Amino acid sequence: MKIALRGTAEKVVAVAIIALALLGVVLAFSQGRTLDVEFMADSLPILFEAARLTLFVTAVGFTTGMAIGFFVGWLRTSKHLPARGPASVWVEAIRGTPLFVQILFLFSLLGFYVPQLPNRLLITGVVALTINTSGYQAEIFRGGLQSVSAGQVEAARALGMRYWMMMRTIVLPQALRLVTPPLTNEFIALLKASSLLFVLGVQELTYVGRILSFGGNLFEVYALVIMIYLIMTVPLAKAVVWLERRYRIPGLGIQQEAPRGAAVGTRP
Repeated sequence: MKIALRGTAEKVVAVAIIALALLGVVLAFSQGRTLDVEFMADSLPILFEAARLTLFVTAVGFTTGMAIGFFVGWLRTSKHLPARGPASVWVEAIRGTPLFVQILFLFSLLGFYVPQLPNRLLITGVVALTINTSGYQAEIFRGGLQSVSAGQVEAARALGMRYWMMMRTIVLPQALRLVTPPLTNEFIALLKASSLLFVLGVQELTYVGRILSFGGNLFEVYALVIMIYLIMTVPLAKAVVWLERRYRIPGLGIQQEAPRGAAVGTRP
């Protein structure tokens, strides 16, 4: 039922976006303006090249952040405060501050300590995405690890299993199945959040679109930008629904402390 309702909501949003786009076209034509098709055709290869960089920085940031996020999420499940405390501070600090501010902070930090760093703007952007997504992924992994029932863990201990064997054979196989859909959602969120790297001058999709729009063709440029973002995100959103159906474990589910829509955890 939950998946069906979300699928219906996604269709409503998609229809609304298409309707707004059509309305924009109608209004433009009603005012005697025509689409500059030649400009759009010339701009499309440039925007697709920028989209490649968008996917690259997102993939690198997401993959590196996954390693950090898993470790921090695992520490968050510890019963020992010296391990759990710093991990919780890390997560709350990241989720409690806007990504835009984090980008500017890292830019100033790297600019002060390593001003001669090659490709400093690109590296700053990737590091910012890595750190930001690690906080969200840590919560996803924590939820996945803690979703495995305590009864299974106690049974494994009663059988004399060592901790790492129990993690490898019982906890991780179930936890990794549970976290696959929310991790895909996180990748989509990070892909869209990468548009904030325009403030650094990283030549990702939004930045290049902004530069192209200086010629006056704002509608054409941003219509193409939206189209390319949808090409990248809609298939991933469909994949989330499929993954939830494919890897769902009856009776188990992730309980996160705060969903991504909450005031503290929302990306700008």
